Amino acid sequence: MTNLKNALDRIEADLNDLKRQYDLFFQGIRRIEPQEERKVLGWMVRRMGQRKLPNTSDQFRFSSLQTRFNTYSNLWTRTIRDMEEGRLTRDSRGKLSRGTPLGEEAIPPDQLEQVLEQLKSARQECGMTTGEKDLNALREMLRARASEIAGKSGARRVEFRVTIEGGKPKIKAGTR
Repeated sequence: MTNLKNALDRIEADLNDLKRQYDLFFQGIRRIEPQEERKVLGWMVRRMGQRKLPNTSDQFRFSSLQTRFNTYSNLWTRTIRDMEEGRLTRDSRGKLSRGTPLGEEAIPPDQLEQVLEQLKSARQECGMTTGEKDLNALREMLRARASEIAGKSGARRVEFRVTIEGGKPKIKAGTR
């Protein structure tokens, strides 16, 4: 009985340590991913899952540890995949962030100007006027919105298109 409790204590301690190791890896402090430690802990969890646990409280504790391990594993796998595919980038401080890499805009300036021209003509079609001051404010708002959308979705680029709905021009966003 105490062997079982010791094994569960060890799994819990190793899981907490592995989480710390992955946190260090994602912060850029640790150079390599703690794959070996993850494999050993995965083996321990699978091995414990094959045992018959007589006590309900031990079953519950193991089940919650197993769930935590699987949840963290999925998170770590997804984060590493996003890093490899370029959806996550490191800033100058080493912090991971989603969105466009440094120096790259979420919307190219030529496409932004094209959208503004389409909006200007759509507003004229609807009988509305557009001043240069309005366009400058809208340009800055669209740049900020494109960066926000790219950051949330993990996309590198955001595309805007102008439509007319209910007699008013609307700007729709999409990612690629």
